[in-house]
Amino acid sequence: MKKNSFTLLILLFSIVSWSQQVSQDTIENNGLKGDLKVHDPVMIKGGDWYYVFGTGLSSKKSTDKINWVNDHGVFPKGEVLDWWKKDIPEQKGVLWAPDIHFRDGKYHLYYSVSAWMNFNSSIGYATNVTLDKSNPNYKWEDQGAVISFKNGGEGVNVIDPNVFVNKDGRVWLLYGSYQSGLRMVELNPKTGKLLDENPKLIKLTSHLGEGVFLIKGPDYYYIFASRGICCKGINSNYQIVMGRSKNIEGPYLNKEGESWVDDKYSLFLAGDDKEPGRGHNGIFTEKDTTYIVYHAYTRSVDGKSLLNIKPLYLTKDGWPSIEATSELFKMDAFEKKGFKGK
Repeated sequence: MKKNSFTLLILLFSIVSWSQQVSQDTIENNGLKGDLKVHDPVMIKGGDWYYVFGTGLSSKKSTDKINWVNDHGVFPKGEVLDWWKKDIPEQKGVLWAPDIHFRDGKYHLYYSVSAWMNFNSSIGYATNVTLDKSNPNYKWEDQGAVISFKNGGEGVNVIDPNVFVNKDGRVWLLYGSYQSGLRMVELNPKTGKLLDENPKLIKLTSHLGEGVFLIKGPDYYYIFASRGICCKGINSNYQIVMGRSKNIEGPYLNKEGESWVDDKYSLFLAGDDKEPGRGHNGIFTEKDTTYIVYHAYTRSVDGKSLLNIKPLYLTKDGWPSIEATSELFKMDAFEKKGFKGK
């Protein structure tokens, strides 16, 4: 079932309140333990710790990818930066759907800025040299807005950022939602912001998807996005779809060779009775294993959204899968070096 951007904004009230708070509850879910409540997760490694950031810009950490505890948020709770209010007067400090990568000695975190029932959204950007709060150099420094409804495409809801660093050194930002679809623009590798303030907008979809995420295998660029109903607990039917292309700028095609620009996709992961909705994924690679990280609305905990981390495999016809095959998904050698983590 198709959903619009209104559903995304339900996150402000139904999810952020518990994703930011520290909880002592221990949950077990598909081999994971601890405080697993999260929405829109993305994973990275810093030092000896694995970190998962999610909506609310809260984070969790683990030494083994199994046992997770709440860590800290990026910005102090309730803080509202001046540019957020200037861009979106209704903004009250609630942020969501971050993406993070490590490059050139810094962690680069991109995040969504909007407000309840307001589709005039922006993407912000913050940096830090460490994720270890005990390190005296720990400090998130906000770098301001990257792109907004003003230059991100007519009718496009400028949220859900994902940054991809290509092996040629070019840096790309993907974003968007069901409000007019997904887009991609090029960033300046030195500033982390737009290469051009009036950017060339590459259309990835016309209406399909949110939570876009791009990776590179040996032969193809693979793109993921989420569709369906999120944020309604066991009544969610969120699912992840995929496509691939030989060219980073697309077009991305489904298994039948149809284009994502026409909102044609192939199903990657649907819900089931135990987890009716699964979606908004990130990808994390370590050594020879690539993991897909996503949230799932889980019936056993009254429909709350829990963290899932699973190995990614490759099918005989060259498509990613969480069903075990004879071949693990092999990330492109450049990405495998670990620009997603230090």
